Amino acid sequence: SQALPVTATLVATTALISCLWCLCDGWMFQPGYEMYTLPNLFFEPSLQNVAAAVAWTGIVSTSFNFFVEISALGKVPPAEASVILATEPLWAALFASLMFHENFGSNDVVGGFLIVMACLANTLKPS
Repeated sequence: SQALPVTATLVATTALISCLWCLCDGWMFQPGYEMYTLPNLFFEPSLQNVAAAVAWTGIVSTSFNFFVEISALGKVPPAEASVILATEPLWAALFASLMFHENFGSNDVVGGFLIVMACLANTLKPS
């Protein structure tokens, strides 16, 4: 029942940080920057692919993902939710390896090992 307000807060925070990034990035107020602002981005024919990517990222990859994740995590016990959230980078790395043939270095392997060990230590505590 709290998924929608939490999602709204996460999306608003993401939007605020993105706006601050754009203001501090240095590209604004340069000649021709108006073409890359959101209203013009959708109307410029040469940038329609970029506009579609911006819309997809904002609506599906951010908002919808936050909503589904928070809704699903509300239905599992807290211990399982913490393991799911802690192993999220491992799943991302696994899918990157399988889908995009991503190679990982020793730091990646050690980091993944430490995440798994932390999850095990948390779940296998003596009672």
